[in-house]
Amino acid sequence: MMEHCIGSIVTWLIRHDAVEDADRELYEYAVYSLLITLSPLFIIVVIGSFMGMVKESVLLILPFMTIRKFSGGFHAKHGWTCFIGSCAVLFLCVILASHITCNVVLTAVVLGAVTSLCILSPIDSDNRRLSEEEKRRYKKVTCITAGIFAILYVLLYLAKLDTYAVCVAVGLVLPASLQLPCIMRKDRVSE
Repeated sequence: MMEHCIGSIVTWLIRHDAVEDADRELYEYAVYSLLITLSPLFIIVVIGSFMGMVKESVLLILPFMTIRKFSGGFHAKHGWTCFIGSCAVLFLCVILASHITCNVVLTAVVLGAVTSLCILSPIDSDNRRLSEEEKRRYKKVTCITAGIFAILYVLLYLAKLDTYAVCVAVGLVLPASLQLPCIMRKDRVSE
């Protein structure tokens, strides 16, 4: 279904002389990348709309999307599994964020997640191995980005904007959590 949608978009672009037919494959990949990148934002806005928590949902997804791109972690094997799993996880995260209180325990969890992200990132994907240079760059970007969102969490916490601080906290913990299955699998493989 996704291939059909991507093909239709690129065909439309070709028909309207926006791109050349000779570059079809390149633009199909570009559209695919754009859809994959924006799909978590779209999913979370829909979920947030149903729950009356659009701002909170967007604030939750921003650290996740930004960090996840460079930190790596668990990936589903199939597109539909990924989509359904992502919807379920994001829905649970929004529900979780609405029930967590902002306190010292949450701050410790955020500190642990940021530390974990900085130590373990990036996690190589089975689909694409990173070069040593990419690994260094991705680690740096992950650490800086996680640090910026951790500072945002602290500022929101100090400003007593607990609802928003919790959303940023969940957005920080989620990418760290998605690294754990990969780390556990590597430990089992090496034994």
